[in-house]
Amino acid sequence: MIFSLRTQNIPKESAAAMARALDRILTLRGLTLAGRDEAEYAVTVTLDGALRDDRYLISPRAGGADLRAASLSACFAALGKLLRLCTFDGKGGFTPAVQAVDFTPKDPVRGMYFATHFHNFYHNAPLEEVCTVIEDLALRGANSLLVWFDMHHYRSMKDPAAVAHAARLRAILAYANTVGMGGALTMLSNEGFAESPAHLRAEWAVQNGYFATPDSHYHVEICPNREGGVEEILRARREMLEAFCDLRIDYVVYWPYDQGGCTCEKCAPWGAVGFTKLLPHFKALIREMMPHTRVIVSGWYFDRFTSGEWEGFLPQTGGETFSDVPYLMSFFFRGEVPPAVRAYADTPAAIPQVSFPEISMYSCTPWGGYGASLLTDFLEQTNCATEGLYRGGYPYSEGIFEDANKFIQLSYFTGEFPHAADALREYVRFEFCCNDEELFEAIRRTETALARKRNRTEEGIVVHMQDTSDIEWVHRTVERYNASLPPAITASPKFRLFYLRAVIDRELMIHSGYARRSALATEAMREINRIYFADERTNPWVMAPAGL
Repeated sequence: MIFSLRTQNIPKESAAAMARALDRILTLRGLTLAGRDEAEYAVTVTLDGALRDDRYLISPRAGGADLRAASLSACFAALGKLLRLCTFDGKGGFTPAVQAVDFTPKDPVRGMYFATHFHNFYHNAPLEEVCTVIEDLALRGANSLLVWFDMHHYRSMKDPAAVAHAARLRAILAYANTVGMGGALTMLSNEGFAESPAHLRAEWAVQNGYFATPDSHYHVEICPNREGGVEEILRARREMLEAFCDLRIDYVVYWPYDQGGCTCEKCAPWGAVGFTKLLPHFKALIREMMPHTRVIVSGWYFDRFTSGEWEGFLPQTGGETFSDVPYLMSFFFRGEVPPAVRAYADTPAAIPQVSFPEISMYSCTPWGGYGASLLTDFLEQTNCATEGLYRGGYPYSEGIFEDANKFIQLSYFTGEFPHAADALREYVRFEFCCNDEELFEAIRRTETALARKRNRTEEGIVVHMQDTSDIEWVHRTVERYNASLPPAITASPKFRLFYLRAVIDRELMIHSGYARRSALATEAMREINRIYFADERTNPWVMAPAGL
């Protein structure tokens, strides 16, 4: 089957990216993208300014389909939906879509956060590989990509390592812009460079109502209540923003913790005092340097290290400082929302909220270290418990091992699949060109053995899996599909990471939790690290523990 793609009113670079993504997807499934004169199935995509709210229309016809969409982002989402409405056997067989679609996504913010640190996939992989992930997100309906330039690593923006990392983040954001996704930057409110003035640095001791030290405080953050502190925060932030202010950046997310914050008498509790005192200065800088960018205010880890932050923070959102804040950001594991946040959300004047969902690390030790990590139960519990609270969000992604979780969470945002199992079934059908319930069930049940703990013994790392009841059946089933599905599909990272996960879990179970006793498990983990582009610089938390 030969496809063609015709785009109307779409920028040239964006049309080329759309063609690149379509060609990749078709080639994997044994089909061809060619010129219009050769096409047996012709797709037209039109950017239609008469439509609103990222709405798109899909109109199948004999020999192809016509797509009209309200925005560039919606054009990509429409193409992705069309492809999922079609049926591919992975060997060149193709059944076209017949269903007309008129779709408007549920949530306005359908983002993803790439953690570009620890020399993980996003930090190390060739940019072309990262761009492939961005294309997939756009085809699934994502309209925003969030990254963080973590300043504490560098002396200044002139540091050669800072220049290189900024260039990488710029390339990632620029490609996101190309495929219709707005860029977004997150940044700690009182972040500083490695050589920040020592006399201006924030405090982190357990004091002034704090019962725990803020996580990962690097001790280079700045206290806004020291004389000259606000000016230093703004000076460093201006220097950092200059590297990104010419891109399309829709949002900047103003962040209180992990690191960050100050526990001094004048700042504590940070979320309700120092953090909000600094916000007007921060917003003024953003308005000056990036006039089309809006500031989202995050409450991440409020009340984790001290108490009373939500209660002290939320009443302030009715003031002038918050009058142009489009969203507050929060996330509550398993949907356990504090009463103050629930009560606030029900008030007429409440600022809408977006989430920062965990899709990478929950129950994983290390994150993705044994292959694909699926969180259908966790995502379902969290999203059902917070239904109606959020207008979208930015799932936290540490790599490609949770690609299915990305699809599930974006399905919540778009409204395409309100339940995780239904989204996963669609993911398996499309990505693996297989509609067998047995394969879906095997992929779903990889989650059974996910929760585990590790200890170090004289022999090495030993893994204690909480539930091994599905491991043999999952391994047997995935092995069978690995042998029967088209080789191009089984060789793809999306399938391969599930396959390697099934192999390693079985080897761990057979060898009493010691992977180093199994040459098969060791080689499987080495393959995982090749897929992740892990190297000697990669943090152990974002790679497979091969040989340990």
